[in-house]
Amino acid sequence: MNHSIEQLASKQVNATWQGRIKSGFADYLASIRLFSRNAHLYLIGSFLMGVNFHVFQLLLNLYLKELGFAEGNIGLIVSARAVGMTIAAIPIAYVMSKIKLKPILIAGSILLSIFSFFITSFEMLGFLIGFSILSGISFSFFRVASGPFYMNNSTAAERTHLFSFSFGMMLLAGMVGALFSGKIVLIMAGFTGDLILGYRYTLYLGIVSSLLALIPFTMVRGGKPAVHENRILLNKVQLKKRGKFYLKITSANFVLGLGAGLVIPFLNLFFRDRFSQPPDKITFFYFLSHLAMLIGIIGAPVLAKKIGLVRTVVITQLASIPFMFILSFSHSLPLVLTAFILRAGLMNIGVPIITNLGMELSHKSEQGLVNALLMTAWTLSWMVSAALGGSLIEHFGYTFTINITISIYVFSSIMFYFLFKDIEIKEANTKRWSVICEDLD
Repeated sequence: MNHSIEQLASKQVNATWQGRIKSGFADYLASIRLFSRNAHLYLIGSFLMGVNFHVFQLLLNLYLKELGFAEGNIGLIVSARAVGMTIAAIPIAYVMSKIKLKPILIAGSILLSIFSFFITSFEMLGFLIGFSILSGISFSFFRVASGPFYMNNSTAAERTHLFSFSFGMMLLAGMVGALFSGKIVLIMAGFTGDLILGYRYTLYLGIVSSLLALIPFTMVRGGKPAVHENRILLNKVQLKKRGKFYLKITSANFVLGLGAGLVIPFLNLFFRDRFSQPPDKITFFYFLSHLAMLIGIIGAPVLAKKIGLVRTVVITQLASIPFMFILSFSHSLPLVLTAFILRAGLMNIGVPIITNLGMELSHKSEQGLVNALLMTAWTLSWMVSAALGGSLIEHFGYTFTINITISIYVFSSIMFYFLFKDIEIKEANTKRWSVICEDLD
C-alpha cells in the first residue's frame, strides 16, 4: 500500500515538473511571437555580423601565432580592437541619438569589412594594431545601437527574451563559425600548400558574412528619435542626478571585463600550446562551448523570472568558478574540455541579463548613453587586461594567469550582488521579480 502511495506521489512530482517545463517553453515561444519585424531583421543582421566576429575571434590569434607573433604582441593586437570600441562608444551613442539608425548600421557593416580585410592582409605589427583600432570603432556602431534598438522595438512582455535571444543569435553565429572555420582552414591549406594562406582565406570568408548583413540592415524601418530621446546629457545636473547609477552599472561591468580579458582571448592558444591541438579541433571545442552558452541563454529568462535578474547573474557566475580551477591546473584534455564547455555555459548566462538590467534601470532618453557606458566599461577593462594577459601568459604561463582571473571573477560577482541586491522585488500575486527603477534615481 505504501509502495503504491510512493509511486503516485512520484508520478505527481514528475507531472508537476513536466508541466513547468511545458509552461516555460510555451511562455518562451509566446514571447518570441511578439518580436517585431524590426527586431527580426536586426537579429538576422546580428547573426551575419556575429559570424565575422567569431571567425576572427577564433582564428586571428592562431593565424598571428603561425605568422610568428609572440603572445605579448598578440595581446596588443587583441586589445587594440578594444581601444577602438572604447573611444568610439559614447560619441557613437551621441550621434545615434541625432540621426536615423539605418545609416549607422550600414556604415558599421561596410567599415568593419574593410578594416577586417586590411587586418588579414597586412603582417606588420604597427599596421595590425592601427587597423584593429579602426575595426573596433566600426564594430561599435553595431554594438552601441543594439540595446536602445531592442528597447524601442519591444514591450515589457518579451523584452528579457529578446535580449537573451539576441545574445543567443551571436552564439549561434559562433557555433556556425566554429563548426566550419577550422575545417575550411585545413581545406584551404591543403589546396594552397600553405597553412598561413589557409587561415587568411578563411578569414576573408568571414568578412563576406559581415557584408551580407547589409541586406537585413537596409530593410530596417524607423524614423529619427523622438524629441525627448534626441539628447544625451552629460552636464552637471545629469551627473548629479544619475551619476551614482552610472558608476554602479559601469564599475560592475569593468571588473568583470578585467578578469575576462586576461584569459578568454587566449583560450584558443591554450588548447594549441598545452594540448597541441590542430585548428579544426580547437574550433570544434568552441562549437561545443557556444552550444552550451546557447542552452544557458535560452534558459536564462526562465531562471530570471524565478530568482530575479541579479541573483541569476551572481549564482551562475560563481557556479563557473570550479571549472576555471580545472582549466588552470589540469592537463587532461577530456577533463579540461568538459570544464571549458560548462564554464562557458554558466559564465555567459548573465551577459544579456546585465544589459537588460541596465536598460530597465535607465530612462528612455538615456538608454543609448547607458548602453555605451556598459560597452565602454567592458572594452576599457578588456583593452587593459588583454594586453596584460598576453604578456603574463608569455612570461608566467596559463595557470598563473587563470588563477588571477578566478580571483577577479569572485570579487566581481560579490560586488555585483551588493550593488544591485535591493533593486528587485518579488511580486506577491505573480511570484515574479520586478525591477525598481526609482531607487537609483
